[in-house]
Amino acid sequence: MERSVKGLLGGGLKPNDPRRFLIEAMICAMNADGVADPREIAAIERQIASHPLFHGLGATASRTLIELSNDAIRFAGSAFGRAPAIAKGLPARIHRLAAFGMAAEVAAADDQLVDGELKFLEVLRIALRIAPVESEPLVEHASTGRLSEYLDDRYHRIKSLIPVACEVFALRALDRGMANDDARFRIRDFFAAIPDLALTTDELDTELYQAFRKPRARDAQVFGELSHVAQTLPALVDRYWMMVYTLVAETPATVPSWRVIPFTGVVQAAFQITDTDMELAVVDALTFPLAMPRPA
Repeated sequence: MERSVKGLLGGGLKPNDPRRFLIEAMICAMNADGVADPREIAAIERQIASHPLFHGLGATASRTLIELSNDAIRFAGSAFGRAPAIAKGLPARIHRLAAFGMAAEVAAADDQLVDGELKFLEVLRIALRIAPVESEPLVEHASTGRLSEYLDDRYHRIKSLIPVACEVFALRALDRGMANDDARFRIRDFFAAIPDLALTTDELDTELYQAFRKPRARDAQVFGELSHVAQTLPALVDRYWMMVYTLVAETPATVPSWRVIPFTGVVQAAFQITDTDMELAVVDALTFPLAMPRPA
């Protein structure tokens, strides 16, 4: 786990540090049943002190984030009222899974999941857009002290999708008549800004080069090529997130008008994503920073 996720967030306190929202998720879970059990407090302290995502944060910065989290929850009026803001502060899929898992681990620290905690976890799950196929194993692993094991599995699963994302974005460039080195470099910088898609510069260069130079039939069509890509993504949640990344690549002001973006329509059809899920993907895409590099 340490080799996998430390680089995602590790280091000193940053502006708008995502770790604040991991802490908020845990504190909300602790408060959801109205009782701050000492075992739940200890679970939060243990995560902050030892989890790789918090590596390098330091005691002073940790206290600052805890104070900010407590203030934000009080201002929201309840743990439940804070769930949408937690999701907005954690746009990346791997960070959302970590937040939900850590919240579940805190809720289960007193050896029981009571009504208020279960309701909060469900509200948080919906806000973070985590499918039951992932949330249920997260709760199970968190309840049995094996959260890091499952998060590590999810981390590697998400990273294994980077070659698929490279293929999607190579087809995007091809569809726009921009399958050149300049477009490839801009996509590389875009991927590096998204924790789910980030690798070293050399690794991203290699993956994107292979996708851009992939031999294709002379009469190959983008929809057909994307349909082949969809066959490698049987899990709907993986298709959904590939759609989110595609929307993030567009100029933010145009994302709500996704129906008139040609490539978006082709991806939706090839990946068989419903209009309802498209609207959710728009919301998730717009949580990513406005100032991040975009190939659009």
